[in-house]
Order: sequence, then structure tokens, then C-alpha cells
Amino acid sequence: INAEYGGAEVIPVINRLSPLFSLVVKTADWHPANHISFYSNVHSGLHPTAEGECANAETTLFQTVLVKGPPRLKQTLWPDHCIQGSKGSEFHPDLKSTEGEVRIDKGMNKFVDSYSGFWDNGDTDHTPLYSRLLLEGVTDVVITGIATDYCVGFTALDAARHGLKTYIVTDAIRGVAPDTSAAMIKRCEEGGVTLVTEQEVHALLESIGDVSDVLDTITKAKEYYSCLSK
Repeated sequence: INAEYGGAEVIPVINRLSPLFSLVVKTADWHPANHISFYSNVHSGLHPTAEGECANAETTLFQTVLVKGPPRLKQTLWPDHCIQGSKGSEFHPDLKSTEGEVRIDKGMNKFVDSYSGFWDNGDTDHTPLYSRLLLEGVTDVVITGIATDYCVGFTALDAARHGLKTYIVTDAIRGVAPDTSAAMIKRCEEGGVTLVTEQEVHALLESIGDVSDVLDTITKAKEYYSCLSK
């Protein structure tokens, strides 16, 4: 999402919130150049389903098409983005890093797009995200970023589906389009996701106590038992 849609406006909010959490996960598209979601590949011969239903003279950018598969899925055709190793695959330079943060790449399979940070769009393959959250003992997740109507929304829905208490920070997200963003927000609320503001996140953290002390105790216990097992 470029500046026209205010994508960069979420960065200061995210930078203020990130230090409050013991674990920060950044999900990122990491697409091969011949990815199924790229409109440029439809007529180039690189498209994985070039012989499918989406390869015709009337196909346009941002059109949603039904690709042949497998898996047979609806696919929005996007401009090239987040190509592996390219400048566009990097995080925004103003987005600060936090100690111990985790990066989860998605969308590496050229045949299937992956909006969610947990699963691809066909629910055929998953990232390491849920396993990592289980390992860290995470029960609540707070989601920020772009885009509301795609990666943010589907990540939130999958988090809730996995039984995690899930929050979306409404002043730390931006969408591709108002109508699809509104529809996704409604879908998330119906799926058990809670909407909060930046200020409400502070209140939320206070209500659950000093999380850092709890996690420090767990970490020391792990280290203790690790020493006993050696």
C-alpha cells in the first residue's frame, strides 16, 4: 500500500506499541517472480496457470479470477510486489526492530497466495507461526499493519480460529479499499476478533498484569530444567 492509501501512517503507532510486548512477529510476503498473484505473469508465459481460466484477453489488474489449480481458488491479480530479494520485499526503513523479533515469510509457493500469517489461501500449507506462538506460551495476539482487507484480516481470523484471544488495533491498520476493509472488519468481529485502539492496548496490558515478570519466570524455569537435563 503506497502513501496514497496512508500505509506509512501506521508505522509510528506500531513503533510505539512494539516495545510493550515480549514477542514481536513480523509477517512478510516473500514471493517468487512467477507467483500466481501477479497480473504481469498472466500473459507472460510465467503464470503457473497460464492455460487456466484467468488467461484471457479481458483479464485486468485487480480482477478476481478463478484459477485452474490445484488448488482451485479465487485469486486477485496484483501488481508485482515483495519479490524475493528485491527492494520491495524489505520492511519500511522507518519501522523499528525490536530485540528478539521473529520474521515469518509467506507466499513462497508460486501456485497459492497466502494472505494470512498462519495458512495459505487454500489451507493446504502453514507457516511456523502457530508453532512458535505455542512454544512461547502465547495466548493473546495484537495485530497491526497492512492491509486490513487482506493480510491483517485473514491473519486475525486464523489466530481466532486457533483459539487465541485476538485483537486488531484499528489506528494501526490500513486497507486497500474502504468497502473491502469494512467487510473484513465485520467478518473479523463475527469471527471473535476484538477491535481496540492504541490507547486501549495500554489499558489491556495493565488489566492482565505485568506480563514481562511472568515471562521472565517462565524463561528462568526453562533454563533451570535445561541445566538439570544436561
